[in-house]
Amino acid sequence: MKEYLEFAKKLAKEAEEIALKYFSFETKNTWKQDDTPLTKADTEINDLVIKRINENYPSHSILGEEKSNKKEGSQYVWVCDPIDGTIAFSCGLPIFVFSIALVGQSNGQPILGLINDPIMKNMYWACKNGGAYRNSQKIFVSKDTTLKNTYLNTGASGEDVGFSPLPLVKSLSEKKCTQMKFPSFIYGGVQVANGKFVGAVYYGKYAHDVAALKILTEEAGGKVTDLHGDQRRYDQDGLGCVVSNGIFHDEILECVKLGKL
Repeated sequence: MKEYLEFAKKLAKEAEEIALKYFSFETKNTWKQDDTPLTKADTEINDLVIKRINENYPSHSILGEEKSNKKEGSQYVWVCDPIDGTIAFSCGLPIFVFSIALVGQSNGQPILGLINDPIMKNMYWACKNGGAYRNSQKIFVSKDTTLKNTYLNTGASGEDVGFSPLPLVKSLSEKKCTQMKFPSFIYGGVQVANGKFVGAVYYGKYAHDVAALKILTEEAGGKVTDLHGDQRRYDQDGLGCVVSNGIFHDEILECVKLGKL
């Protein structure tokens, strides 16, 4: 596990160099078929991830947002979002991260997760049963016992998974919990493990948006499920994600379920 972690950290720093090379107000982008932006940084980092994993762990599969490399019978798959927050990145706004997780193919659960914020120089990482860290400091979820005067992050529209976020938004407002929504869900979602937010709800299907958050949050003492409150796999599409400090998980889930379409 130590070897995998050092590999992931080194890869994240290489990805950081590419991201910062392209990041500016003049960043150009094209548009993908799903009408989301794509930059050279996205594709170069995704290609780098595939190259480095094939060099070091040729039997491992790769599931990337822009490009994947799946191998028959592989024990592990690296699940990567080269730049989460491409909308912000393409506008020259410093709200984006690199995310990667090592997921076991037998059960679809991550055993390692890493999220790197190249602007603030914060690298979040966790290994199974090893705790969660921001750089060299161990981190923990918040101990808040009331939603009043707390923060919760939401992401995606809900169309992909058949949920509307409106009931949750209404409930949070009534409870005086401030909803925050970033152009990078992972950027806000990791703040649950970091102890700044009490929860985060992802109304999307993609594994690359939540795989690293899963293990980071749990190793920091929190809880992660899908939108129904069930376990999900992180090597394939799934039914969204609810990330919390554990204290409010059931309360958040009840509000989320009210939005089932």
